[in-house]
Amino acid sequence: MVSAPARGGKCRKKGGAPFAKSGVPAGWGQGGRGGGRQGGPGAGRQGRRAGEFWGPEFIPAMAGVSVPSAAWDMETLKAAIIHAKAGTGKVEEAISQCTFRPREQAFTTLIDLCGKMRDWRKAKEVFSAMKGVRSVRPNKYTYSALISACSSSGEWDQALGVFEDMKRAAKSDPSCKPNQVTFGALIAACERGGKFDMALRVYEEMLDAGIVPDQATFTSVLGACEGSHQWDRAEAILDQMHCRGLTGPPGLYCELIQNAKGWDKAVELFLTMQAVGCDVDPHTCRALMAALEAGSRWAMGLDLLRSMQEAGIPIDLDTYNSALKALARVGRVDEVAEVVGQIRAAMLEPDETTREWVELACRVRGDAGRAHELLAQVRGPKL
Repeated sequence: MVSAPARGGKCRKKGGAPFAKSGVPAGWGQGGRGGGRQGGPGAGRQGRRAGEFWGPEFIPAMAGVSVPSAAWDMETLKAAIIHAKAGTGKVEEAISQCTFRPREQAFTTLIDLCGKMRDWRKAKEVFSAMKGVRSVRPNKYTYSALISACSSSGEWDQALGVFEDMKRAAKSDPSCKPNQVTFGALIAACERGGKFDMALRVYEEMLDAGIVPDQATFTSVLGACEGSHQWDRAEAILDQMHCRGLTGPPGLYCELIQNAKGWDKAVELFLTMQAVGCDVDPHTCRALMAALEAGSRWAMGLDLLRSMQEAGIPIDLDTYNSALKALARVGRVDEVAEVVGQIRAAMLEPDETTREWVELACRVRGDAGRAHELLAQVRGPKL
């Protein structure tokens, strides 16, 4: 019996069904770093807030829509903003000439509209024009919308500049204090722009402000950890997510298993991802098999192969070869023959790496006759 070591913490919970259902090999024990389930296998990067980006191609589609000389409601004002070209003064003109008085919520909507068009310059012009409207003042929502517009346009530096302006404004106006949406948009902008260290600094500032990240923000932060290869930090952030009942991106668990410091840590992560609701796949199993091979855990490697077969998870040649390597180093010729048979039954073609580990197993065992027999199998035609 093998148990994955679980680190302490009141949010931990034991869990894990037989591998045939959940991916945990039978006999490996239960545990791992658990938490409630939310998000499921599709959560993570695929589940982050994407928004509906219209882009510049949206404007020609509006060619048949007439734009009045002066907007009289939000729909006509939105049409005017869509048709106005940034840098020409048309944005400010459309706002100043409208026959009704837009309030803060209306400007937030207009800035969001510019963000969906990925036009950060127009978004900033709307924000600037808002400041010229009597009795209308920027607040956390208008600032956050502008940061989001810069983020969706790929302008992390512009987003950061707006954030600094927002913090200065908040010193005299509490309504401008950054909120969860603000930090989430800025972190996403930095992560998308490859400014991983900046994204992580903003994340720490968010925590210092007592603001709890949501799933999308956690996903951006984990993307920054992955991009900067800060695996220990990613693991710690995953712990925080699990404690809140959230699930990390499935691909990140695989990356963490690949970069785990020791086979036992890899097993712990493998169990954890299932305890929180992520299904394993061939990539995850391949990463775990490599970790087991590096740790000389050949028996666990065989358990993993059997469990993958029972669960119907496809096994590729790289996974088989990792199992063979672990067996070869200790001369487990009978088990090597078993794995070679599985390779043949799966209609896979053994390669030079396969033959290398078969030869090594026979040399370590000192069984020349068996070597001839096994090498004939790996060199023969596919079944």
